[in-house]
Amino acid sequence: MRHKTTGHTSSAIQEAFTRHQGALKRFISRFLPNSYDIEDVSQETFLRAYTTEKTREIEQPKSFLFRIAKHIALTQLTQKSRQITDYLEDFDDSEVLLIEDTVEDEFLARETLGIHCEAVAGLPPQCRRVYLMRKVYGMSHKEIAGQLGIAVSTVEKHLIKGVKLCDRYVREKTNNISSSTEPDRQRKSKKQ
Repeated sequence: MRHKTTGHTSSAIQEAFTRHQGALKRFISRFLPNSYDIEDVSQETFLRAYTTEKTREIEQPKSFLFRIAKHIALTQLTQKSRQITDYLEDFDDSEVLLIEDTVEDEFLARETLGIHCEAVAGLPPQCRRVYLMRKVYGMSHKEIAGQLGIAVSTVEKHLIKGVKLCDRYVREKTNNISSSTEPDRQRKSKKQ
């Protein structure tokens, strides 16, 4: 039921946001470990939901807030992933690398990066948070432990687990890719 926004009566979105703000931020932290990002996504979620509520009735305000939060968090995660990819592409184009890559090698490198992203996405939530905080945000073990409220040794265990699981996943997937492209390479080398 939609509440009038005149006087001191608050809207359904305002009430849901106020009541579930803590849970919403914990939900967002599953995607984004940085407290600034969590706060930004939380505020953006409220603004979008509140703006939408002015144009139409929101029947399930809590669910609506969580859907918007998930969408915004995933969008930010995708943007950060693109930044990493852009950085890697910029580095790839630099004069530091003197090895000439073939089109196949370039394809395999991009495929491997995509596989690595899949591997990270498949990590258990707490392990993924720790892994991203260290590998993407460059936070120290102590900073991660402080932000998540866990011991430094637990951070190290999550990182070791994350690296092992990602390496295994990438190795398995890249073996499948290289074995499927191997016949093509053998045919090309016989033609030459």
